[in-house]
Formats: sequence, structure tokens, C-alpha cells
Amino acid sequence: MAKRRRSGKRFHLLIYERMWQRWAWACILIIPTSIALWWFAPGVPVLYAPFRPLALVPGMVALVILAYTYLARRLAWVQCRPNHLRIQTPLYPLVVSYSRIKGVRPQTFAQVFDPAGEKKARRRWLHPYWGRTALVLDLSKYPMARAWLRLWFSPYLLAPDSTGFVFLVKDWMALSRQLDDFRSDWEMCRTAERRRALSTRS
Repeated sequence: MAKRRRSGKRFHLLIYERMWQRWAWACILIIPTSIALWWFAPGVPVLYAPFRPLALVPGMVALVILAYTYLARRLAWVQCRPNHLRIQTPLYPLVVSYSRIKGVRPQTFAQVFDPAGEKKARRRWLHPYWGRTALVLDLSKYPMARAWLRLWFSPYLLAPDSTGFVFLVKDWMALSRQLDDFRSDWEMCRTAERRRALSTRS
């Protein structure tokens, strides 16, 4: 009988770490500025007193973004499980059956997402990653509608021209090996279960 292994290593998704690097300092500067504006608002003649609390709104929004991006870099990962692949993002976890996986291939990030098609700001923001190798997971079908996934996932997690996911991680080779190993074990277990079912019927 094929023995199922434990869950594999968690590979953190670099695209979410980059979000923290992009937004952290801006948010850190906005928060005290918003508080200072609120504090000194009564002494500014052009600011109508009842509107004083509105000065805190930018700081509150910045605080939410700061908290989200901080948690995102820690809570966004992909992991092989005995029966499925788990994609964890800060707001939405997703389970992908190994039966949906058609293939796994390495490609540079720039080959998957053409830098020329990106806006200048995003192209500069993603500059450290264009030359890095990402792992593209080709699927027969998404577990749910692509439009729904786009609401919860980074656009750089979904393959732009095919059905699949793009995993930009520090060690793509290790993730590729684990995917191959876990998929092979899953196939062996499924074959063994089918044989047992056939033997029971006969």
C-alpha cells in the first residue's frame, strides 16, 4: 500500500512581499501626517471644525494598507499537501486538486508577463523580478471562475494567456521537485485505491 507523506514546505509568494516594500514607507509617512493635521485642525481657519475628523481618514486607510501588506508577505504561500495543492493568500485560500494539473514549467517572469505591456510605474515596481524564474502551473480548469479569483488574487498569480497559476518563489526548483513528488505519490495512492476497489467487487 502506497504511503502518503506529510505536507511539503511552504513557499512564500514573492509578489506579496514586494507589496510591503512598495507601500510600507508611504503609509508610515501618511499616518503621522494625518494625525498632525487632525491635531492642529482647530488652529487652521480654513478648516471647518465639524470636518476635523476627516483629517484622520487618510491615516486610517494607510494603517489598513500597512497592516494588510505586512500580513500579506507572511501569509501568502503555496504548499503541496498529500491530496492537493494549497494556495494561501491573505484574504482567500484555494485548494487545487492534483487531477487538474496538466504540467509544470519554468519561465522567466518577463516571459510570462511582458514588461512592455505594463504601465511604467508597475514596470519599475516589478524590476527586481523580470529576470527571475517563475513556475507556471498549467491547469485543465480553474477550481472556480477566473473572474472570482481575480477579485482575491494578485494579477501576477494568474497566468495571463492560459489557464494556470504563476508562482514566483525564492526556490522554484525545490517547489518543482515537491510538486512532482507529491503528484506521483497521489497517483500511486489513487491507483492503489482503485485496485482495492476492484478486488473488493470481485
